[in-house]
Amino acid sequence: MRGLSLLALPLLVVSPALAQETNSFRDWSVTCSPDAGCSAQVKGPSTQFALDRSKGAAGWYIRFDFSDPLPDPNRPLTLLIDGDKTVLQARSDWSFTGEAGRSFVRGNDRLRAALMGGLQDGTQLIVEYIDVTGEPRRQLFSLSGLSASLLWAEEQMGIVGEERLASAPDQDAVDAQTATDIETLSIEASAIPAVVLERHQQSSACEALDSELMRDIPPLISRVSDTAIVYAIPCVVAAYNVTYRIYLRETGEIGGLQTLYFPQWSEAYGWSGTDLLFNVALDGDHLSATALGRGVGDCGTQADFTFLDYAFRLDRYAAEEECRGRLPADWPVIYEHGKQPQKSPT
Repeated sequence: MRGLSLLALPLLVVSPALAQETNSFRDWSVTCSPDAGCSAQVKGPSTQFALDRSKGAAGWYIRFDFSDPLPDPNRPLTLLIDGDKTVLQARSDWSFTGEAGRSFVRGNDRLRAALMGGLQDGTQLIVEYIDVTGEPRRQLFSLSGLSASLLWAEEQMGIVGEERLASAPDQDAVDAQTATDIETLSIEASAIPAVVLERHQQSSACEALDSELMRDIPPLISRVSDTAIVYAIPCVVAAYNVTYRIYLRETGEIGGLQTLYFPQWSEAYGWSGTDLLFNVALDGDHLSATALGRGVGDCGTQADFTFLDYAFRLDRYAAEEECRGRLPADWPVIYEHGKQPQKSPT
């Protein structure tokens, strides 16, 4: 992912050629470069929390570097400093910068000043949020050593005695499209949420995902709307076919999980429903599935779907029940959205 040139903070990626000074104070570490500035940081379970100050800047930037799955960029972050709660509203009080996982506290002067004071006086910071897959997350950070780290950094920069202010990045560098891109890439990079995996394991007779046949077949993940993510999880491997079960996870304020069912057709039985699709391809809100009757691909079924609002619409369904040497592009079309469906293939 390409990052935005949001901040003039070369200290975040310091060249090895530049002389650096480093020090540690209890749980915190701090690095300073004479040509850049200083960064004090501490590690959480899967997130880095830091305060950065570039040379000549008026204050410190309060930064979080999250790992996948990232926080939902449209939801708040809740900060608890020794139990004292502050809610950071999305976009206005905190936002991503265009770099994967990197975010900064924004808000007004009063909010940032209150946080700066609380962080220096506190012993522990807890950050709570809903991630992009709809799962609640909690990150814990020790604040032991933060004040000493800031003082040492100020000594290196020659600003001891100046008021410790918290600055905010320029809002003009952050836009909705960037947040959407970050969210989509984080969803695609994330593992299957526990609630989805539990449904798959408990309600199906699928092969174990870590079995020898299955371990190299990845699940397919795609955001299909502002509040919905589709997970296509492999179920059974057989010769030239892989079957998948499809799950829809709602990530909005009222979340939910559905096992999806799809139409299937045969000349003998007509239309019926199935919770298994063959050889799935998932691209944004478009899903396709092709069941191969034999390896050369000259018989079987092929279906295309588009996600609309809360469900997949069938766009096209083709079927070739007899293996007669025709490839999928030439199979008879049983149904096509907006057209009169055929009764049987010819």
